[in-house]
Amino acid sequence: MKNTLLKVVAVIAVVLVVAFLFRGNIYRMAVKYEDDGNRKSYDIKDDNLAKYINQSLPNDESLDTTIDIDRIIDLSQEITTKTLDFSLEAKDSDPQKLIATPEANCVGYAAFMAAVGNYLINRFGLNKDWEAKPKKGKLYLLGKDMHKKAKDGWFKDHDFVVFRNKNTKEEIYADPTVYEYFGVKRVDKYIK
Repeated sequence: MKNTLLKVVAVIAVVLVVAFLFRGNIYRMAVKYEDDGNRKSYDIKDDNLAKYINQSLPNDESLDTTIDIDRIIDLSQEITTKTLDFSLEAKDSDPQKLIATPEANCVGYAAFMAAVGNYLINRFGLNKDWEAKPKKGKLYLLGKDMHKKAKDGWFKDHDFVVFRNKNTKEEIYADPTVYEYFGVKRVDKYIK
């Protein structure tokens, strides 16, 4: 009896560790995102917000020469997570306002991340090739459109960010809310 209990606990522990280690892969396998339209994009105009973003960057002298779009996406997610607090009741999505009152829903998270992303893209001179756009999204769970049946909540109206290469049309999807709650850096596009 004791051996059986130990085996069950060991199996559960191994499953939990594997699920934790592969949470990004599991999430991307289960959930896909479809672009369902643009949201308002914001430019960083507030000097205090620009200063805050710059102070949030790592103290790495080589950053100017080694930065790429993946690092910009990671930094945008980290700054967004550090700055905002998730709230379903929040209404504001303007990054200039969110820096003062940091409660935001997924619309605010996506708008803030896209604004930070575009600021960093411009700051590091990648703006000829890349742009970040907040998007209204449809979510597909195991291939099923969760948008149709949902009346409200996560699946009804969930925003994310698309980083798009203007020349090659490559798109990288990122969901700052999923990053904050699950640590998943990238999400996958729904392919029909």
